[in-house]
Amino acid sequence: MALDADAVLDTIGERLRAARERAGLTLDQAAERAAMSKAHLSRLESSERQPSIAALLSLSHALGVPVSAILGEDAGGAPLTVRPDGAAPRRESKGLAIASCSGYPGSSALEALRITVSPDRPAGAPARHRGEEWIYVLEGILRLEYDGAVHHLGPGATAHFDAERPHRLGAQARPAEIVMVAAKERSTLQSAH
Repeated sequence: MALDADAVLDTIGERLRAARERAGLTLDQAAERAAMSKAHLSRLESSERQPSIAALLSLSHALGVPVSAILGEDAGGAPLTVRPDGAAPRRESKGLAIASCSGYPGSSALEALRITVSPDRPAGAPARHRGEEWIYVLEGILRLEYDGAVHHLGPGATAHFDAERPHRLGAQARPAEIVMVAAKERSTLQSAH
C-alpha cells in the first residue's frame, strides 16, 4: 500500500503532538525524557523532519505509547494483534521502509518492526536510545555499525545489543530485509527473569 510521504509525515507529527499532550508533557519535558533537543522534537511535531527509528523508539518510551500508534496504527480491542503476511502498512523514512509487526492495545515493553534498509541510505549520525534491540536478517546483507565496529550479517543471522551504545543500519549492494525487536526497558525486563 503506497502512501504519500508528506501526508505520512504530517500524520506522524500530529500524532506525536497529540500523544505528548495526552501525557500532559510540555515540549521541554518530552524532549528531556526522550533524550533529544526541544528544537528537534518541535521539528518532528511540525513535520519539518522525519523521525529515525531511534527517535521513534525514544519518543514511544517517553510518551508511553507504542511505535505503531505514532505510525498511525491505533487499534482498540483485545490485547492481541494478528497481522496476515504483508498486511502492515509500510512507512518510508531516511532510506528505511518500516512496518510495525506489534503493538496490541496497551503494549509498552516490546516493539517489533519489519524494516527494509536501502543500500543508498544516507549515513547519518549513529543512533542511541534506552533499551535493547534484537535483529534477524531475512534477506540481503545488513551492515550493522555498532560501537565503532562494522558487522556484515546475511540471511538467518541475528544480533542482540544494548541500544544505548552507538549503532547504525546499512545495506550492502541491494536492500536488506530485517525483523527488529526493541525492548524499551532493559532493567525492567531483566528483573522479570
